[in-house]
Amino acid sequence: MLNGLLRHPVTLIVGVVLALFALYEISVRYFAYTADAYVMSDIIVISSEIEGPVSRLAVQNNDSVTAGQLLFEIEKTPYQLKVQETQAALQQAQADLDLNRDEVKSAQAGIVSAQAVLTNAQAQLARVKSLSTDGFSTEASLDVATRDVATATANVQTAQAALAVSSRRVAVASATIAATQAALAKAQYDLSKTTVSAPEPGRVAPFTTRVGDYLQPGTEVLAVVTGHRRRVVANMTERHLARILPGQRVWLTLGSDPWVIHHGRVSGIAAGVARSQDNPQVLPYVDPTTDWVRLPRRFPIEITVDDWPATLGLFNGADARVLIWF
Repeated sequence: MLNGLLRHPVTLIVGVVLALFALYEISVRYFAYTADAYVMSDIIVISSEIEGPVSRLAVQNNDSVTAGQLLFEIEKTPYQLKVQETQAALQQAQADLDLNRDEVKSAQAGIVSAQAVLTNAQAQLARVKSLSTDGFSTEASLDVATRDVATATANVQTAQAALAVSSRRVAVASATIAATQAALAKAQYDLSKTTVSAPEPGRVAPFTTRVGDYLQPGTEVLAVVTGHRRRVVANMTERHLARILPGQRVWLTLGSDPWVIHHGRVSGIAAGVARSQDNPQVLPYVDPTTDWVRLPRRFPIEITVDDWPATLGLFNGADARVLIWF
């Protein structure tokens, strides 16, 4: 009798467990549910592109900002001085170029003058040679005319060399101007980056940067949570992936709007996840454990809500629950 009583409860429990397991296996063939979901939108991380101390903070935590609104400033003085220094260097380079161009003109005039002297000396030499042939010119006169032609030829070559040097100086000065103009553009660009504005409208997430903090290029200062691409990201177990398709209808609830059912559609399915946190975070990593229980691998599914309530604020990271019927 005792054995029968013991046998029946065990059988009942085993039967209930098997029935529940069968019911679960049947149900997952028709719908997928997860409470591992959260609200997301595009977040713009604002970083410093230059170094220097923060001289002004124009926003506070959770402020709403518009596109182009000032967020913070970096001390301008060093960058203003750099612009002025480069402008002076550019003026000096332009003056050097003008001087070198004048030298080119002078060398060109020198060539014309030397060429005229050479032409005259050659004509005189020709006359002396003609007279010498007829016996009317002395040997000394021929020597002088020959010397004058040689001297004039050397002067022409000297003038041509001076022109070549002046032309090279013009090329060097032009290159210096180009380099200085590039340096000036870089200095002006750096100066413009001392003022940082919001690229998109949104809300400023809480941040810790304060006036006087010294920033390095790439230092993350604050983040702007935008309303672009409002979506719900649901981590679905891999057994459902084959039956989830883009455009599929979704029912969901939001933690910030409880007891209200919203409708949406699947807008994206992750092609892969990282198997370890040690991997480069190009792919999303979904922790497969919760407390001491190891869960099946889950893949992020992006869901676009059909009609986001106008009165419902955007709270990135807020919980959601998602149900998908197949």
